Amino acid sequence: MNGRVLLDTNILVHIYDPLDTAKQERAIAITDQLIRSGKAVISTQVLGEFFMATTRTRRLLLTPAEALVRMRNYLAACHIVDITRLISLEAIRGVETHHFSFWDAQIWATARLNQIEEIYTEDFASGATVEGVRFTNPFID
Repeated sequence: MNGRVLLDTNILVHIYDPLDTAKQERAIAITDQLIRSGKAVISTQVLGEFFMATTRTRRLLLTPAEALVRMRNYLAACHIVDITRLISLEAIRGVETHHFSFWDAQIWATARLNQIEEIYTEDFASGATVEGVRFTNPFID
């Protein structure tokens, strides 16, 4: 197929989280490589979750202004896919058929309906493939 990879929110958040420097360095390297190769994909859902996860008051990683700058950079550097009605319907099927949480199902549905074969995430079993979409935890060697 096209070799594109959908980045889940947790991968992007690790870039700005100094709590685990090994994960931070790996997230930076992975994201940079995917952007440079033109294979990085981010959904509008991931962008919204990124803003919320990095600016929440109990563990502020970025100020809202800093997060918005980063979001603009991702919008310019990555393929962006919108969440559509069909993706929402497919996510509902993912909840019913595969017992995903709705937000995880929406990530899966986004990849599946945009012909993206791989998702980098920590939220699924690494190496699992569901209806042609492979989940990879890039922090596991």
